Amino acid sequence: MMGWNLLLFVAFCYLGIVSSALAQIISYTPSTGGGVSYGVNIPSSTAKLGSGPIFFQLQAPADIKWAALGLGNQMTDGQLFVVYSASDTHVTLSPRRANTHVAPTYDSTIRAFLLEGSGIYNGLLTANVRCDNCITLDNGKSILSNRSSWVWAVAHGPQLVSSNVSETIYQHDWHGIFTFDLTKAVGGDSSNPFFHSSPPFARLTLDPEQQQISDTLLHKQRIAHGVMTSVAFVLLFPNFGLLLHIIPTRYTVAWIHAPLQMFAVLLALAGFVFGVSVSKDLQELAGYHPVLGYLSIGGVVIVQPILGIMQHVKFRRSREKTLYGVSHRWLGRFLCAFGIVNGGLGFHYAQAKNPDIPLASPIVYAIICALVGAIYALLLAVAWYGVAA
Repeated sequence: MMGWNLLLFVAFCYLGIVSSALAQIISYTPSTGGGVSYGVNIPSSTAKLGSGPIFFQLQAPADIKWAALGLGNQMTDGQLFVVYSASDTHVTLSPRRANTHVAPTYDSTIRAFLLEGSGIYNGLLTANVRCDNCITLDNGKSILSNRSSWVWAVAHGPQLVSSNVSETIYQHDWHGIFTFDLTKAVGGDSSNPFFHSSPPFARLTLDPEQQQISDTLLHKQRIAHGVMTSVAFVLLFPNFGLLLHIIPTRYTVAWIHAPLQMFAVLLALAGFVFGVSVSKDLQELAGYHPVLGYLSIGGVVIVQPILGIMQHVKFRRSREKTLYGVSHRWLGRFLCAFGIVNGGLGFHYAQAKNPDIPLASPIVYAIICALVGAIYALLLAVAWYGVAA
């Protein structure tokens, strides 16, 4: 019995020593990335000192345009690493930064280097990377935590072949965010943990918290949001309100005005849902345009129907105008103007994050708003003049 206990003790000690010596690598493969995968290793010395090199690997099908990995939960948080083909067998590593949500630019201050094993083999693009100043984000916060956020992106299509680290890249087809437990990536002190000639390593394939976003779908949702909310606030709400003056009968409110305005409310609400989805994907739910949208949609979906119903009920009893009616009328006009202005801000907001939006779009929007405003004011003035006469 003593012999077996001693043997087990020696075995466990050996396993503990080997485990601490192994290069611990954690990897992530997005299901929608078309074959891209990412791996990270934090050397034991780096984790202990809180500074030093880290290692990561990007792999993707060789026929992609480019693939990227970035530190932080959005592209403006820290270093970005874009990889594309340099030739049939070599790859280009382009360390970049992004100040806004547009194409990032090359940054020579990022000390990142390709290691042995990088290249294109058997249709697979591989970049084994060492970065010597990637342990902190731009805000000074360390990435070493059990909830370390990373971003990824990939652009499919004709292969980009260039050795220029400042090569122009175009928008990705898919991108996303994932969270690594980097405490599980700590181990070993290899100078190249991903290369087969290095000491053995332990690879963990994790299923981290993640968000995967199709840029094609995002673009369609952005268009749907802009069209639906613009039609509702610029065309439907003000013109359906004018029907009370154009068709002044006892049936107009219940049978024409209210049903049509409810249709406009539903259209605005549908556009709002698309807008929230876009804001969530872009992590901009607290941005000024979405917040103003919450207020305008809340007004037309909740407050206006309540005021309108209360006015209708009171009017049927007293046959007189009430404070509910006055509030409903003027709040409606204010919300229309508020929504129209927020729509204009929305173009500015979107162009800051997507430069592909045509520059003519906000100009056309402004012209339509001006025409509708002029027609609305003219018809309202005619109606008031007719009543006064």
